[in-house]
Amino acid sequence: MTAATGHNPQAALERAFASKSYKFGDSAVAARAQQLAQQLHLTAESFANQYDSFALISDWNMDVTAQRLKMVADYLEREQRKENSRPRVGAGGTGGSALKAVPQAAKPTWEDLSDKLDYPTPSAKRQALDPNAVNPGTASKEGTAMKPSTGRPGTSGAAGTPQASARQAPGAGVSQGWGASTPMATRLAASTPSTQPPSAFTLRVNQGQVVAVLNEHLPGPATYCQLYQRGASMPIRPLGQPILDAAELLFMMEVLETKVHALDERIMDFAESLTAATQHTAASGTSRTQNAVAGTPGCGGPAGTPTPVPVANSMLAPAGTPLPAAQAAANSTPGVIHTPVVVATTPATEREEARGVAEPLQHSVADMSHQPVWVAGRVLAETEGAPLNAESLLLEGCRDASGGARVRLDVSCLPAYRLFPGQSVCAYGLNPTGGKFIAQRLVTHVPPPPLAVTGPDAAAARESGLSLVVATGPYCLTEDLLYSPLEELLSYCTAHPPDVLLLLGPFVDSEHPGVAAGGGIADRTADSLMREEVLRRLAAWRSDHPSATVALMPAVRDMTALPVLPQPSMTAAAQALGPPDKAVALQNPSTVSMGPLVVAACSADVLKALSANEHSRVPPGTAVERLPALASHVLGQRSFYPLYPAAPGTCLDTSHYSQLQLPVMPNVLLMPSDLAPFAKLLPPTAWMAGGPPGLEVAGSVAGAGKGTGAAPPVSAAPVVVINPGRLARGAAGGTFAHVVVSPGDAPVLERIRVEVKRV
Repeated sequence: MTAATGHNPQAALERAFASKSYKFGDSAVAARAQQLAQQLHLTAESFANQYDSFALISDWNMDVTAQRLKMVADYLEREQRKENSRPRVGAGGTGGSALKAVPQAAKPTWEDLSDKLDYPTPSAKRQALDPNAVNPGTASKEGTAMKPSTGRPGTSGAAGTPQASARQAPGAGVSQGWGASTPMATRLAASTPSTQPPSAFTLRVNQGQVVAVLNEHLPGPATYCQLYQRGASMPIRPLGQPILDAAELLFMMEVLETKVHALDERIMDFAESLTAATQHTAASGTSRTQNAVAGTPGCGGPAGTPTPVPVANSMLAPAGTPLPAAQAAANSTPGVIHTPVVVATTPATEREEARGVAEPLQHSVADMSHQPVWVAGRVLAETEGAPLNAESLLLEGCRDASGGARVRLDVSCLPAYRLFPGQSVCAYGLNPTGGKFIAQRLVTHVPPPPLAVTGPDAAAARESGLSLVVATGPYCLTEDLLYSPLEELLSYCTAHPPDVLLLLGPFVDSEHPGVAAGGGIADRTADSLMREEVLRRLAAWRSDHPSATVALMPAVRDMTALPVLPQPSMTAAAQALGPPDKAVALQNPSTVSMGPLVVAACSADVLKALSANEHSRVPPGTAVERLPALASHVLGQRSFYPLYPAAPGTCLDTSHYSQLQLPVMPNVLLMPSDLAPFAKLLPPTAWMAGGPPGLEVAGSVAGAGKGTGAAPPVSAAPVVVINPGRLARGAAGGTFAHVVVSPGDAPVLERIRVEVKRV
């Protein structure tokens, strides 16, 4: 019976699919698969490899259906017809078998390689591709080195046609400004076979698919390009950050005193921000909003300031004091703006206690206190590097106010919180023994002030439109260094010309397999890759779109930039693209003003680091979107990288702490990450429970201060948070974001549309 089964073609096909964890719904589907394999003259393993490659780039699950089999078979038949219509070259192309028409069918499997034990086993996605592309032992040096570009991006074919330029002659259409093909590229062109094996990127069927959209009802990129044509370039102006001097970077050379000073500065800056917020609230006489827990104090100002509208007496009561029925109902949903409960005048003694809210640096975290007081510090785990949990939280005060003392932080009285190591907080509560601070309220978010709009020119810029394309590296696939995703992105930008093209690193990725191994780039340096593969394409595209502005921001993984955060700008690369008003070099991180938007961006993967280190409590039944909530920490902490210790590979330089600060409240916060791409509107209610007492809520940053004089020092406004994803994900294409702001006098957040698309 076993011998008979071994010669059964259908059983062999089922085993081939099962080896890749695919399963057939029934025997009819398996029989159909065997029939298609026979029609295509493919072995069971080859057909399974082709299906696996197609399924990976199409995001299919592990169930094999007849419809999916038909899609794969139709594609293979088209490839066979194309191959059969081409003239055969050499003896390898004269065979009469149709098996030669499908490149993958003629390729050996991984098990056929003699030296497979000398190299890591590839993933299923790469196993479906040419083994020579991932195993240096089976190809010559020239076969695994860089291949030349096949043409100028954006002019090689119709927009949206994948690899439209792959059939041009090597080196055709190269920009004259960058010279002809290199000698290495010439040798590669001569040794490259006429038929290239299909890759996961070329096999993709989801090109241009929109994976996330914000404000779908507003005009999209195509409509914006038709209605609004910009003649002048869009100016990009950095905000609040001095130029970073590369000679002063001290990563891996910092002394302990420098790190301690930076952590102290963060705590004191956060406490002073809270002081400024409560002073403004007390001076303006704003009524309080009951949005926290029992035991939350009122927001009195310092001595001598007018007493604000009083709040409920229960807000100053110790934890556990019963609330009135109406107020308890208002507190049932943390994080939601509630109607304040106004009662009789607060007694003088309670008003005296409430004045401490404006001065959290007046008390040490280790002082014994039987009455609620405000203290400032940072959150950390009992054991450095260990994950946070409710039983191991410590609160460390600054040296000036607390002498660096540490006490346990008890958060059992809080219904909701989001904490991570290194987070600056201001806590209100008791410390009966001097060793444990029982928090009744925890302020974790004090957002930065909005950008004030002054002058007629600034007001006109805020009412203008904008088309912004944002992409994050890597820009080439792991199986080669051809930068195909970058070419496809520029082809899209040719079809939908943006006002600003913002590219975040890495451009030459130090973690690319070909770069990390050293043999994949042959005799080419990282600088030559940056110049010939990235800047040459960008210069050619910008010459065709003279009104567009290109902005470059490096990443720590860039081989052509200093691997440290904060990171100096790539000035030389921007100068190679054009004048400063057309090619802008941005520091990492940066906050810039471009037309109607204030954009804050950092190429470090802050979301992934916070996701791995955050400890949170969310009340049952409360719907919280985790990714935007993680992004709110950047706004609330006023820091592009609030986590400490930093994640491995971040190369954080604490001596330049001020360069990581978020100077103003942005309209758009760019948070590129390996996590799922998204575009979300982050409302103040998502983190209001962690905000300062009396926090003012503005409709938008654009509207703040408009017609009402100066903007308040602290206000909460909705922010658009975008993770554009990576332009290349392994051997497959990734995603990018297209932001469109329609002209008008409405608030910016009512005119903005964001699409996250697959390349």
